[in-house]
Amino acid sequence: MNEIQPINTDYLRSSRTIETILVSNEDTSNVFFVYNYEGYSFRLFENHSDLVFFFINGTENQFHFSSEIELDDFLRNRNIH
Repeated sequence: MNEIQPINTDYLRSSRTIETILVSNEDTSNVFFVYNYEGYSFRLFENHSDLVFFFINGTENQFHFSSEIELDDFLRNRNIH
């Protein structure tokens, strides 16, 4: 099971944030970015470029969660390399 460690939170508005999260296990670690839209929509990005494209072009990413619990469960069980 992976460990989740918040690194940074940038506030776009009081209810919209971009969180930088370190996900690690005993072998490796990855940094992810989470766009939290008002606490009920969480979009996970595997790199900074995808996050930027989302805001510039409205490009949808493949990871979208409707609760923080779903997001955390996904990250704890995600195969990272």
